Amino acid sequence: MSDLLIRPLTAADLDLFNHYPDPPTSGVGERRCTFDEYVAAGDYRPEWTWVALRAGVVIARAAFWGPPQAPHPFSLDWFDPGTGPDRVDVGAALLRTAYAAIVANGYTAAPHPDAARPDYHLFLPADWRERPDAYADATDRIAAAEQAGLHRLVERLNLRWRAADGLPPRSTRLVFTPAPHDPVVADVLVRVCTGTLDSYATRDVARYGLRRACELTVDEVAGMPGERHWWRLAYHASGELVGLVLPTRNSATATLGYLGVVPEHRGHHYCDDLLAEALHIFTETGETEVTDSTDVDNAPMAASFARIGYTLTGRRIIFT
Repeated sequence: MSDLLIRPLTAADLDLFNHYPDPPTSGVGERRCTFDEYVAAGDYRPEWTWVALRAGVVIARAAFWGPPQAPHPFSLDWFDPGTGPDRVDVGAALLRTAYAAIVANGYTAAPHPDAARPDYHLFLPADWRERPDAYADATDRIAAAEQAGLHRLVERLNLRWRAADGLPPRSTRLVFTPAPHDPVVADVLVRVCTGTLDSYATRDVARYGLRRACELTVDEVAGMPGERHWWRLAYHASGELVGLVLPTRNSATATLGYLGVVPEHRGHHYCDDLLAEALHIFTETGETEVTDSTDVDNAPMAASFARIGYTLTGRRIIFT
């Protein structure tokens, strides 16, 4: 390992990232856009992009993602540890070095207000466990991440709805109203997050307490590129609050910032009504594709996505 040089790239040699000789063909780590397209959009920056070189040859690489204008990256979402016999050790050394540099100088980002560190998002084909090539590529990355000190948080299903899949009918049993001021939305989230099956919400409640975790969620979704006036509260005909849905956008597509039902109204498939309302809002604003995700263990939410017409496009393991 003493012959290994690990460093961030510069604007002058950023294309070195593309010189990595063995990109996986199994679908592990596959992204919607090319590296150069993400760079052009401002999502990847030289100081967030790292390589491991041996004798001047790129043998491993890692790129941290953050939205344009963000002072720090939100996540690591491009990582290739190489294919050599010491690939796990090389990958782990690359991650340790890059993480140490990135979190050293006052790191804080919207998903990590407590100055933790960027999550690692490992994008996987839906059937990665059944395919030997994908399984090998995935387990190399998992082993390197864990050796570098990262911890597996959750596996999530990646889902997509397209207008061509058919727009579900709007709810006839719920009434939707624009969500009022953010503190009111946080009040509703406090009720929605009680007993949640979402791993991120559970983690944040444990870290910050219920009220503060919900306030941080509102702030995070409000900071996304979507329109604030899309947010909706949902009520039963009796006037009782049922839940909320916060449609928004990420850097690529429309998405749900949050969706949930209060505990006393769970078990009646109201998530279907909330999803359908969000898809109508998106369609009315010209969106033709929506991408979302949910925890593998959140069976009720996964079933709701399926009933509404979402398709499974892959999986994602998140490390913290």
